[in-house]
Amino acid sequence: MTMDVLTAAKNVGSDYHGGVVALAPQIGKNHNSLGAELRGDGTAKLGLLDAVKMSIEARDYRILDAFALACGRRCLPLPAANGASAKDCIEAMGKAAREFSELCAEVLQSHGDDGKFSDNERERIQIEGGHVFTAIGDLLGAVDASNEASKQPHLRSAA
Repeated sequence: MTMDVLTAAKNVGSDYHGGVVALAPQIGKNHNSLGAELRGDGTAKLGLLDAVKMSIEARDYRILDAFALACGRRCLPLPAANGASAKDCIEAMGKAAREFSELCAEVLQSHGDDGKFSDNERERIQIEGGHVFTAIGDLLGAVDASNEASKQPHLRSAA
């Protein structure tokens, strides 16, 4: 089930602690204006910059995910770069391999004898695929962090 961008924005607003009334001032908007934009009243439209502010303030990325999906894309969180070691990189690679193995197992199991995928099977495969992408992102982040940590201090900002 896909969610359109405006529905995602409405949900972000309503799920924010205190709702739209509490969220609006945090992003520099009047709550009546933001409410009208989220409802699509008259000519009121939610702007892109306000949608970004909502997502960041709420730490809720449903708008971003719905936007990406509407464009045929996916979003992944960036891994934290915290000075990973070579050991961290090997562990991240192992996790990525395990996640890929779990994706393969889910596809094979779901494919079964009929060669078709139900909605539930498709959803499970999508979730497993997301785990693979996240694990690969973590691996790449660990490599980047290890690389950065290995540089001499005066070269870190110049790279």
